[in-house]
Amino acid sequence: MKRLLMFIAAAVVLSTVSAQMKISGTLRDTAGKGIAGVTVSDGFSCVTTDAKGRYKMTTSSDAVHVFYSIPSEYKVNVKDGHPDFYQRLDSKVKKYDFTLTPNPIEEKAFRLIMVADPQAQCNFHLKRFQTETVPDIRAYVDAQTLPCYGVTLGDIVYTEGKHKTNKFMEPMREAMSYDNTHLLFFQTIGNHDFDEPPVSLDKGTSTYNLAYQRAFEGVFGPVNYSWNRGDVHIVSMKDYIADDNPNKFRYHKEYGNPCFTDEQLKWLTADLAAVPKDKMVILCLHIGLYNRMRKNVEAVRQLISQFKEAHIMIGHTHFMNHNVNKYGVFEHVHAAASGAYWWSCINGDGVPNGYTIYDVDGAHIKNWWYKGTGHDISYQIRMYRGDAEFGGEFEKFKYPYSHDTVLANVFMADPKWKVYLYEDGELTGEMERIPVTKDSVPEVDSSRDWYAVGYHIGVVGRSYGKVTECQSKWNGGGRKGYLATCNHLYRLKLKNPDAKQIKVVAHDTNGNVYEQTRFTESFDYSENELTNKLLVIKREELDKTY
Repeated sequence: MKRLLMFIAAAVVLSTVSAQMKISGTLRDTAGKGIAGVTVSDGFSCVTTDAKGRYKMTTSSDAVHVFYSIPSEYKVNVKDGHPDFYQRLDSKVKKYDFTLTPNPIEEKAFRLIMVADPQAQCNFHLKRFQTETVPDIRAYVDAQTLPCYGVTLGDIVYTEGKHKTNKFMEPMREAMSYDNTHLLFFQTIGNHDFDEPPVSLDKGTSTYNLAYQRAFEGVFGPVNYSWNRGDVHIVSMKDYIADDNPNKFRYHKEYGNPCFTDEQLKWLTADLAAVPKDKMVILCLHIGLYNRMRKNVEAVRQLISQFKEAHIMIGHTHFMNHNVNKYGVFEHVHAAASGAYWWSCINGDGVPNGYTIYDVDGAHIKNWWYKGTGHDISYQIRMYRGDAEFGGEFEKFKYPYSHDTVLANVFMADPKWKVYLYEDGELTGEMERIPVTKDSVPEVDSSRDWYAVGYHIGVVGRSYGKVTECQSKWNGGGRKGYLATCNHLYRLKLKNPDAKQIKVVAHDTNGNVYEQTRFTESFDYSENELTNKLLVIKREELDKTY
């Protein structure tokens, strides 16, 4: 009831915003001194504080918050376990002041923890996030000596069709609070974080695109905003546009995804204008830009490519892909914390549920690692025989190679990684990275991880309606969604089919070396033992939820 009241209160406050307002305020430190040169914004335009820390601005009639871009020299203020850098606008209030605490530590080195797609759709999902992901993050953070900050990459909940999940926003916010994770989380909106249709336009919302983001704003704060640590400027933005339909959420039929409104592009241009070009910019989105030519995407790529170093952080796909776009900007597509929609402990491409850690040094990311939930950080490779077979009672999938072919799923690999095969202590050769394919059954040159496909379709029964003792009546779902792209599958044939000791060694671009000597044999789902046990529980939880 308390959470529901908080949500209703947030919605009431949002509804008080109506027209353009002339507002002002002062940013001061804890000694009362004004702070100059800080960007203040309503999410549509930006102004900068003067020598005395004062600002004035006329807000957009669509704005619901006023906030500042947290300077590196000051701590991140905390309220209720979350970053506190914004205030909700109220038509009766014209002055918005902020007090900042100087940071005694020059945080030139710190770690960013990127969490993609927690995606709580029901109580079972919420419970798994609370009991698996959250303790794992907390344990990692507690072991660090460098400052750590967290960023979600969208789809914190999962509203779609008949699944209405606004009620999980507050519990997910609480799950990610500092008390639980020992981390301050900055949130990014995803396409499943929209409000539940139908939505309506009021005096403070001119488009349905904005109406669909109001629920998120009421719980998590601004949608387009920035903050700074050390020599890094970090931006979170929404990168999809909802169509003009109050009764059913859908992407804008004209613009496609990803895309940005003209107002967003204007805001980003103003926000980055205050950032020196020798800084690093990290742009946090939900849907991948890749090299797509959608509305304002090219302009956004060009804007961030002007800085000393730039990275784009992405969620959405529930698979891993690290690559460089045509501007030389690294785009990191992250495997999901929820994996393949909480049906297992793995994503659709076989990468374990988990999160990615970035080691920032000045204006440079010098290292990154993937941390599988419940796994040591050294676990970066799963290895199969070329004739291994995976699946279960619903369907089986067999790799179409000989027993002496070795396949390796190297979770974080990008095209610059080097992956080698050794047999009996001798180098066999460099393994071949299989180009991405879209096949639906195992074939030679297939790049899919049939271990993951076998579990989700063959064991859990996704795309089947059959109900068994351990399966839920909610089984089904599109088959295509569980035939996920795998961008990091390697292969090579042994020189000696009778080799006793076989090892895959992967060298990343940052100097890290990972090894795997254990084959995941046919029908070996011991890694998913947790979800094997939870299938019965899941049936009971889902029956209570839907």
